[in-house]
Amino acid sequence: MKFTARLVALSTAVLVLAGPALAADLPDATKNMLSKLKLDASILKGLDSELQVPAEWIAGAKKEGKVTYFGTFGLGEWPEFIKPFKTRYPFINVDHQRASRLGRVDKPLIAFKQGRVLADVIAAIGAQLKGFKDAGALEDLRVLPNFTQADPDMRAKDGLWVGEKVKYWCIAYNTKLLKKSDMPRTWDDLLTAKALHNRNLGVSDRPHNWILPLWTTKGAAYTRNYIDRFFKDVNPQTRKEGARAIVTLAIAGEFHAALPATDYRVADYAEKGAPISWHCPEPVPTTISELVIIKGSKVPNASKIFLNWYLSREGQIAQYYATGGAPVHKGLQEIGFSAYPEQIKGKKAAVRSADSLENEFTLALRAWHAGWKAAGGFVAEAPKVVNITLSKIERGGRWLHFKIGNETQKSKVSGSRTQITLGGKPARRSKLKVGMNCAVTYGGNGSEAKMVVCK
Repeated sequence: MKFTARLVALSTAVLVLAGPALAADLPDATKNMLSKLKLDASILKGLDSELQVPAEWIAGAKKEGKVTYFGTFGLGEWPEFIKPFKTRYPFINVDHQRASRLGRVDKPLIAFKQGRVLADVIAAIGAQLKGFKDAGALEDLRVLPNFTQADPDMRAKDGLWVGEKVKYWCIAYNTKLLKKSDMPRTWDDLLTAKALHNRNLGVSDRPHNWILPLWTTKGAAYTRNYIDRFFKDVNPQTRKEGARAIVTLAIAGEFHAALPATDYRVADYAEKGAPISWHCPEPVPTTISELVIIKGSKVPNASKIFLNWYLSREGQIAQYYATGGAPVHKGLQEIGFSAYPEQIKGKKAAVRSADSLENEFTLALRAWHAGWKAAGGFVAEAPKVVNITLSKIERGGRWLHFKIGNETQKSKVSGSRTQITLGGKPARRSKLKVGMNCAVTYGGNGSEAKMVVCK
């Protein structure tokens, strides 16, 4: 699929391909996935060659520990996805940790700059791609045999990232509160769609998912004007919640519709009986979720084997089966993996390119946040690192006081979200003492600390 043209006409993911059956040699988990998706085993033709990796990778992986993977799989999705991999590579343990964008992306980047590796593989680094590249934090993935199996539009020319899945970012709407006829045909129509105005639309601070694709496709002048009219004419609710949580709030009736939302997340709730559906104005905001390996990983061989499998036909179908995210494998592009194919069939795409994340996102974000703040939206300060001496500690380490120049500041410490290290080892906040010399990563006076690293 070439995103420079119209999206291919998608059908449901029900397909029987001609050709020899390969099911006898497949893991039981893969056979089960193919059966439930009504896919013939011949769709995996060539899988044996895709899974061939250098012998030294296998030997090295058997001596290494677990792979720490910061990803976006739900609790019920990860066990389904990883089953075939466990069967094929029982000597590799992949520990999936789901976190917010802050925990999944920002914290590992800050830690890398401090000489530490928190995760071996990370998904969906999005707007921080440039930050990771500038820090020299990314391994070249062109060594992976299956790197070239990803569609050329879905992998970096310099090899520093490869696509995980294709995402379409549109509008989730409560079917008890809105009719399909209320939904806008184009993004311009949203500006006059009264049923979604006056705080009936909840929007999260995720402009890289839908505003940046519009910026890339329609240009800076158009998008700046659009952002201004969006906040003034639509008057949405500005929400702190992320893309998953904002859909649940639409289901609960907190507002009539949520933006941005992915097709597969909405379908997951709809299949469970929630009054929710998905609508995509044209052009369809389309993004590629990135996968990267962090330099300095202590499990380089196991990480490469895991990622190579993930990019194979089997790994990509397992990902679709578990999450509903469309595959990036070039051999699977014409099949039509989508939860709401009728919503994107034949429509033009607005694609967020990797170049736009590096070169244009700062400008788009500045324009977005000007409107977001004017509408009452909260924008946290960018995390910064200060080297300080703890001067006062309150409530068992819940609040830290220290001086920045002549000014006394404080930072909140969360027992679950703040990462605390004493002498290079993880510690509880109760172990923090007055007089300790620490590096505190926080967003400014009164904000919650992301990391506290003390000698």
